[in-house]
Amino acid sequence: MIRLLYFSTAKPNLEPAEIDSIVAISQTNNENRDITGALTYNGRNFCQLLEGDEIAVRDLVEVIRNDNRHSGFKIIDEKRIEARAFDGWSMKRVENLDFSSVINAMSA
Repeated sequence: MIRLLYFSTAKPNLEPAEIDSIVAISQTNNENRDITGALTYNGRNFCQLLEGDEIAVRDLVEVIRNDNRHSGFKIIDEKRIEARAFDGWSMKRVENLDFSSVINAMSA
């Protein structure tokens, strides 16, 4: 199992309804793939953490990388894990999160 964290820049003028749609669709799709994680959006950038089977996560990352609602996709950290940190969260939207705290926690 792996945990992967990425960062990207949202397209300009991304509507709140589009963010809600991303989360809702991700919850269903991730549950079907047995992927867990969290997404945060600060009005300009996305930061998302994904956990699950390595092949399933890598396949999803390629779908996300090619999504036209963002650019500058960059994997910040990736590691093998024994247990999930977000067990039960097929996709959780986390509001008002300082991205630096996520990046620092992942790098520890």
